[in-house]
Amino acid sequence: MTSGSARFSVTPVVKRSAAVQVADQIVAAIRDEQLKPGDKLPSERELAQNFAVSRPTIREALAALELAGLARSHKGRGTVITGTAAAVATWGVEVLPPQVFEARLAIEPALAALAAEKRRPEDLELLEAKLAELEAGYAETGACPSDLPVHRAIARAARNPLLEQALEEVLRHVEGPSWQEPRDRAPAEECRMVVGHIREGNAAEAAEVWRRHLLAVASAAG
Repeated sequence: MTSGSARFSVTPVVKRSAAVQVADQIVAAIRDEQLKPGDKLPSERELAQNFAVSRPTIREALAALELAGLARSHKGRGTVITGTAAAVATWGVEVLPPQVFEARLAIEPALAALAAEKRRPEDLELLEAKLAELEAGYAETGACPSDLPVHRAIARAARNPLLEQALEEVLRHVEGPSWQEPRDRAPAEECRMVVGHIREGNAAEAAEVWRRHLLAVASAAG
């Protein structure tokens, strides 16, 4: 920039694939409620003609939407929209690690407390199973490849589908390779402690342990 020019933040320009552009347009239609849950999309052939792309490109775009939980393909019936305007609010938006941890700290301790209050036998059984899997993996490798199954089991045990769905939306942002190292450092001891408190019905203690656990993961992420 020339001297005296205004400075502003920029990111490198990335050439986006045709499939991504197709998916983005369908998501925009969902966001604007031109497409709503239950609406059936045109056939692959029609979509390919409308977007002026190949059918493999359309299939790739639809697969991305299905993976994101925004559409579902039915053999012989085509593809049906399942996502809502609210569900696509963060599509294409960069979510930063501090924002992810802020959301998890707001949601997960409350889920742990609810799980301790409700303590359904089938939920406790699932929690024990996920903890056992985690401990077996930790004993074998000395690392914790992913403790997310325990987090999800606690969310399920809370028996609040709205909070469980909110957590699932947050966890969608921690599955990439850049999050692998923080997950490797996640302390397994706190997983054992929170499951113990849930089993005993200690809601406040379960929430506090889970809060400390998340802070430790955030610290490991740097």
